[in-house]
Amino acid sequence: MNLRSQSKLPPLAADAFLIWSRRGNTGDHLIADACERYLRDRGIDVWRSDGSLEEAALAGDSEYLNASLSSFRGMLMFSGGGNIGIYPDNEAIRAGIIAHATPGQRCLVFSQSAVGPEPALIDNRVTVWCRDAASLAVLENAGTRVELVPDMALYMDDVIEKRPAGQGVYFVKRAPGRDLERVDHGIVWDCPSTDLTFDNPFDRVISTLAPYDFVLSDRLHGGLIALMMRKKVVFLPVGYHKIRSFFETWLNSCSGTTFVDASSDLPARMAALRTPNCDFLQMFCELADPALIRFLMRR
Repeated sequence: MNLRSQSKLPPLAADAFLIWSRRGNTGDHLIADACERYLRDRGIDVWRSDGSLEEAALAGDSEYLNASLSSFRGMLMFSGGGNIGIYPDNEAIRAGIIAHATPGQRCLVFSQSAVGPEPALIDNRVTVWCRDAASLAVLENAGTRVELVPDMALYMDDVIEKRPAGQGVYFVKRAPGRDLERVDHGIVWDCPSTDLTFDNPFDRVISTLAPYDFVLSDRLHGGLIALMMRKKVVFLPVGYHKIRSFFETWLNSCSGTTFVDASSDLPARMAALRTPNCDFLQMFCELADPALIRFLMRR
C-alpha cells in the first residue's frame, strides 16, 4: 500500500506546503527541520509533507497531484540541499509538483547548490535560494529567479549544543559508492574516520564529534554541524563546486574554519585555526529575512 492510499489529502487551509525527500542523510533532515522551524517562526502555517506528494510526483500520479493542489491557494516550498542538476529523483519531485501548481501559485526552493539548471525552475512562479555564489551564477545564467541565502541548517545554530575544544581529530569522510559527489582528494589523516552524517541520526553525530577539537569533512553538513558546535573545521573538496564555493561565499572570514584541497597544506592550516565565534544564526537571518519578504511581496 502506498502513502497516497494511506493518507488524507494535504490541508488546504495551510499557508504553505513544505516538500522534502525522506531519502536524504542527516544533513538533509536537519535542513528540513530548519525550513519548517524558519517558516513557523515567521508566522507561516506550514504543512510538512507526509511523503505522499513526493511519492505521487515520482510515480507520475497526476490524479493525486491534481486533487492535492488544484484547490490549494497557498505557497509551495521545497526543502534545501545540494541536489539541483545532479540527483534525478529530487528534480522529478520538483518538476512534478510545479507542473501541477496553479497558474498564480508561488514556489520557493530553499537554499541549494546547483550543478546545472532544471527546466522546471525556469518559471516566473519559482524562486530559488542559492547557498553559494557559483550555484547562483549557474541558475541565474539559465534564467531562474534566484536569491543568495546561506544553508538552511545555519538557522539551527542557537539550538545545537556548543562543545568547543576537545582532543584530537575526527574525519567525516564520504564512503565509496554512496553518491555522485565523492572524489579521491588524496587527503588522509591518522584519526577516527567514518561517513558520519550519512550513517547516523543527528544526536549520534553530536555525541560522536563532541570529544574532538578538530573536524575534517568532505560532507558540507558534517562541517557545518561541527562549526555550530564551535569545533575547528577543515572543509575538503567534492566533485563539484559545492563545498569550495560555500566556504568562499560565507566562511572566509571565520577564524575557526578553512578549506584545504592538498594534504601538504593541512598541518599549517590546522595550526592557524581558532575556536569559531561566528554567529551563524545572524548570518543566515540577515540574508534570509529580506529574501523571504521579497518573495512574499511578489504578486
